[in-house]
Amino acid sequence: MSAVQGVAGSYRRLLGEPVLRGLAVADVCARLPQGMVSITLLLLAAGHASMTTAGLVVAGYTIGQAVTGPLRGRLADRYGLFPVAAACGIGYALALAVLVAGPLAREPAGPLVAAAAAAGLAVPPLSPGMRSLWSVQAGPGLRHAAFALDAAVFDLGSIAGPALAGALATGIAPAAAVAVLDVLTGAAVIIIGAQARRGDVAPGERDARRERQPRARRSVLGPLHSAELRSLLVTGALANAALSAVEVGLTAYTRHHHALWASGPLLAEISVGSVLGSLLLGARTPTGDGHRRLARLLGCYALGLAALTAAGLDAPLLAVAAPVAGLCLGPTLASLFGLAASAAPSSAGTETQAWLNTGMNGGAAAGAVLAGLTAGQPVLALALAALIATVAAASAAASAAASAAVSAAVSGTRAFRQMPNNRTAIRDALPDDQRVPD
Repeated sequence: MSAVQGVAGSYRRLLGEPVLRGLAVADVCARLPQGMVSITLLLLAAGHASMTTAGLVVAGYTIGQAVTGPLRGRLADRYGLFPVAAACGIGYALALAVLVAGPLAREPAGPLVAAAAAAGLAVPPLSPGMRSLWSVQAGPGLRHAAFALDAAVFDLGSIAGPALAGALATGIAPAAAVAVLDVLTGAAVIIIGAQARRGDVAPGERDARRERQPRARRSVLGPLHSAELRSLLVTGALANAALSAVEVGLTAYTRHHHALWASGPLLAEISVGSVLGSLLLGARTPTGDGHRRLARLLGCYALGLAALTAAGLDAPLLAVAAPVAGLCLGPTLASLFGLAASAAPSSAGTETQAWLNTGMNGGAAAGAVLAGLTAGQPVLALALAALIATVAAASAAASAAASAAVSAAVSGTRAFRQMPNNRTAIRDALPDDQRVPD
């Protein structure tokens, strides 16, 4: 009971701050469209074109989003999230408008895919930008709870977004889903802009600008110079590859058992488990090394996926195992985002999170391909997902060991430098020819 009260207290403190409460509202407005966009584009194109064209439209959007993600993040760090998100939002809305008009005008596949790719290229950097703002505004005491809330909102968007988009697109028209998507995205941008004008977001941005001023020339690699961030990109890609493999594996499993209708509820159960894990486990104040905590969470995630694989031997057990499989996913993502925020300077916070998004999207694509190759034996595809999660846990454990070694070396060096008297005594005790001057 005390643990639950402690978690509730973390969220009360988080949402008790007007600045953070505003960010939470903006987070909901930003995350829900992310869950809506794929099904919206798919239904929009499929209504007047072939499913092949519809698939290419979604692929074009995804590729466009991945190509410019880090660049949009860097621009947001340099000029501020609000002006960059607002400018991108205008281009995003225009590209979606062209995409809405294309099927009605019976445009061929090429222009539709190009419009979708343009929308992906211009999508406002709200996802990495929100995590950067959480990192700056929440402070050390509430940062982990903020990332846990962000992970929970993301999962809720993944559940509610497709349902809302499907209802609007089929019940009214695909253009209605696009309109709601635009309105929610615009609302997130406006809330961030309103807070910036009041000065709520400005302190973090001013700190970032002060860090940028001494370095007029910025490296092309940016935050990728951080070895810690590079290792987190690998871990994040593996974790998302496991999740993508689960989605493909469960869909293949339900299809194999002639119950394709069950794929949606099962995936929703995983998301529900992830939300519960984020809200209950993710908000607890972390103790010890963050990399070790990430490794433990990934290990638990791998065990959950192993249990899901075992449940595949008896189909009814999947409904019980699915929420358990997702229980540690949300806390894992919260820890991953938090560590990424600490791995690079705050002046590159949005770009850092954008690189993490790009790596995770690449991992998702690879996981889907690998699971697709084994989809003829769905249980094997689920086992592959558990194996990938295990590799991710091993990667995080290796990063934890490397981080601990570096910390120990730095601590030892600092301790030695802080003992000048001992160093002098040791030097004086040595023969003259072995002495090293200070």
